[in-house]
Order: sequence, then C-alpha cells, then structure tokens
Amino acid sequence: MSAPALDTDLVRTFLAIAEAGSFSAAAERVLRTPSAVSMQMKRLEEQLGRSLFERLPREVRLTADGEVFHSYAEEIMRVSEAAMARFTQPKLAGLVRLGAHEDFGIHHLPTILARFAATHPNVDLRVYLKPSEQLRRMFEAGELDVSLHTVCAFDGGAGRLVHEESLVWAGKRGGRAWQGDPLPMALAEEGCAWRTSALKSLTKLGREGRVAYTSENGKALVAAMEADLAITPMPASGLAAGHERLGKRHGLEDLGRYQLRMLQKEDAGCAAEALADHVLGSFQPAMAAE
Repeated sequence: MSAPALDTDLVRTFLAIAEAGSFSAAAERVLRTPSAVSMQMKRLEEQLGRSLFERLPREVRLTADGEVFHSYAEEIMRVSEAAMARFTQPKLAGLVRLGAHEDFGIHHLPTILARFAATHPNVDLRVYLKPSEQLRRMFEAGELDVSLHTVCAFDGGAGRLVHEESLVWAGKRGGRAWQGDPLPMALAEEGCAWRTSALKSLTKLGREGRVAYTSENGKALVAAMEADLAITPMPASGLAAGHERLGKRHGLEDLGRYQLRMLQKEDAGCAAEALADHVLGSFQPAMAAE
C-alpha cells in the first residue's frame, strides 16, 4: 500500500516557518493565522511521524529530521510550481519594470517574485528598491510599469490598496535605547511615511527625540536598533525574536497603520497586468482577514 501524498500547502508553510524562524512571522507570509499554521505543522508531523521543529520560547528551530525534510520540501515546491506554470499559465513574455519600497522588498518581495518567475518564466523583471517618494517620481516619469509604495493610513493616497497593518516602535529586546532623553531614533530620509508617523507620535506625546541614524537602507536602520543605539519604526509583522515592541510602559505608543499601495501604468502590457494581479492575489486573504 502506497503512502499518502504530501499536501503542498503544508510543505509551503513548513518552508515559511524554516525561513522566518517563528510561527507568527510565517503566518504573515502564508496569509494564515498563527493557530492555523500551528495546526498545519501538527498535521505534517503526524503524517511524517517525526518532529520537525524544536519549539523555543521566542523562536523555532529545525530538528535533525526537519533539516533533512527541508531539502525535500524545497524540491517538492519547485516541481509543483514548475508543473503548474507549464500547464496552466499563458506563455507571456516581455519586460516588466517593478518598483518597490525597500522594506517591502526585504520582507515580502522575494517570495512573490519567486512564485511569479515559476508561473511566468519567460517574463523578464527589472526591480528597483527605492524610497516611496522616489518611486512615485519614477512612475510619473514613465520609468516603472508597476510601483508599490507605502503611505500613512490616515493620509491615503493614489493607487490600489494592496496591504495594511500596524506600524510599531521596535527596540532591541532588553535594550535601553528607549530610555534616552532625547530619544535616539533610526529613521529614513524626509518623505518616508514611517518617519512622518514616528515624528508625529513623539510630538503628540510631548517627548523629545533626535534622529541619531538616517538611511534609506532598511537593514541599516534595523542594525542600529539591534545594536541598541536607537529605536526604529517597523511593521508589526517585521518584529523578530531579538526585537521588542515598545509601548506604553516605555513611554511610547503604536504609530497607527500604514498602507502599501500599487500604481500600475496604463497599457503596460499583459505581463505587467499578470504581475499586478499576482501581487494583489498574494495579499487579498490577509486583507480579508483584517
């Protein structure tokens, strides 16, 4: 009697957890709740008869069996997506110029692009990771076919709403930067929606701050925070095991909500339309759950 086939949804979630390092962070990536992700992994472990994760207080790690299964899981998804692309997707070709806010590019774009490439292998992508203000200028100049930029939720803005979530203050777990007076902050350049939200929040609280570190590179801002040199705003879903969400007991408050919006060039072609639909489809379940 043959063994039951593996559910690719379970395999996809397993890979997301292995990459993200926690069930909650993986839940954001696969657009499910943390409890649903936990149930999925319980089913997978029961089916394999092996424990795949070592569950720690703030993170999960692959067991020895989990590491072995990881290589199989990657191959399963590669073959599955290639097969679907071969038989179900139109044979689109051409060049699509995509612009995305850097923080979005770091956290979400790799997965979306990998899946789009699997389903539309003949489409060439040219990707630009830039600050939102620069992306809008590039789009207006006709240099981008699809552009994903961030705005403060209370401001709204042009383009289709793709995603919305809470923006929070993040500091090093157990760190002391939040005690600084004036408060040291790591922020992007002028024009960034997250910078605007951060400065408005401090003004509302009557707390003095100083921009200790400035960069358009999101990783550089996170590095300053992780070194306990400053605190920085980030999406709630971006918090990692070594980060602490700073709130009322730290003399701070959440920074409201931010939106990811998409601008699409008219008559950019079928390939650009397919990419735009792919991005929207990736986020729709999460938006529906809000």
